[in-house]
Amino acid sequence: MNFDYLHLYVKDYSQACRWYQESWGFALTREHKTPHSQTGVFQQGQILLLISAPLGQQGAIADYLSLHPPGIGEVAFQVAHWSAFNEKLAVLGIATTPIVHPLTEAMGLTFTAWGNVRHSLFPRRQPLDNKAGLGLMAIDHVVLNVPKADFQAASSWYQTLFKWRVQQRFTITTPYSGLYSEALIDPGEQIQFNLNCPSNQHSQIQTFLNHNHGAGIQHVAFRSHSILETIKRLRQNSVAFLSVPRHYYVRKQQQFTATPRPDHSPHIDWQTLQDLGILVDGEKTHQSSLLLQIFTQPLFGQSSFFWEIIERCQRATGFGEGNFQALYEAVEAGENSH
Repeated sequence: MNFDYLHLYVKDYSQACRWYQESWGFALTREHKTPHSQTGVFQQGQILLLISAPLGQQGAIADYLSLHPPGIGEVAFQVAHWSAFNEKLAVLGIATTPIVHPLTEAMGLTFTAWGNVRHSLFPRRQPLDNKAGLGLMAIDHVVLNVPKADFQAASSWYQTLFKWRVQQRFTITTPYSGLYSEALIDPGEQIQFNLNCPSNQHSQIQTFLNHNHGAGIQHVAFRSHSILETIKRLRQNSVAFLSVPRHYYVRKQQQFTATPRPDHSPHIDWQTLQDLGILVDGEKTHQSSLLLQIFTQPLFGQSSFFWEIIERCQRATGFGEGNFQALYEAVEAGENSH
């Protein structure tokens, strides 16, 4: 499997269209209207981002936004063995609807998953010609928040449907919050899809679920080939990122200094990372690997959807659970300062 596209539902199409072109470096490749919605297809690297807004009070986009705040309402995948997969959906009793790919016009199908998020499936295709931008290359991973009571059912559903397996499990605990996460991966290791649930009623995951009126996509990570250059340009374009506690870099540098790293490990420019607010995490099993990541401010108000930018140096895996701890502490510090 491969990611195909993300579909962002917004209320103001013109504003979003300008922002993703001017601030994020996406190229607008196609636009189309229906009686009920307006959609633009944007590309950067191999990332396809659809942005849609309703035209009136009817239609699928308007229906979604009547129940949830703006955010990712559809995640599309490419699958091999198309016929066999269609048969599996029928056996599992999953109701599907035909859909036309917004760029290639290939026929596919779509169905509702968790929290009114839709998944669309298309036959595997050739990679697109890369569109230059700010260094964003591909979709790295998608994160779905679900209520604690639904977590095991959701995880089993994805594993059964797509034959994904659990790649990693971790728990985050802060003075105010907590979450449990499972990182799922497909057999070809091209899809990384994470599930989060709250571990207490004060969890930021629970706050998101309350704000979103149910399960939904919390964030999506874009992979960059040079996160330092990408973030410099995004910050120049006034994209806002979560602040990082001052002590974070002191502690991280102490951790890395205390753990000898191989000579061929990537150089860490601590001052630049701190200036840009980029988080850094190493791996216990692959000490030469390095994971760099940063998170935008929530796009649609507190506790709403946000983007992540990530760079995996020396084939780093995982999701920087140590950095998630710092992220949540940063968010809580901001919330409790008001």
